[in-house]
Amino acid sequence: MGNVTEIHESSDDFEVHRATYEGFLRTAVIGSVWVLCIVVTLAIGGTTHRWGLGSVFLVVSSIASLAGLAVKGWDALPGGIMLLLGLFTLLVINH
Repeated sequence: MGNVTEIHESSDDFEVHRATYEGFLRTAVIGSVWVLCIVVTLAIGGTTHRWGLGSVFLVVSSIASLAGLAVKGWDALPGGIMLLLGLFTLLVINH
């Protein structure tokens, strides 16, 4: 019969998996906020035909999302601020 060997995972391996999972969640949240910023950009351009303003907003929100990725403590905060700013801009422009 064949030999059966047991492999025991060390606790270091669990910490690596946890760090990978937390990094994935962080990236997913930042990416989701960035996609919402793109949707707001399309709403600004599509409803008011101010594509220049939408383009500027898209560039700034992309930079903010990259800053959130670069600085670990910031996470989705810069992108979230840009999202709220874009929604406020959309509200003010349409009324």
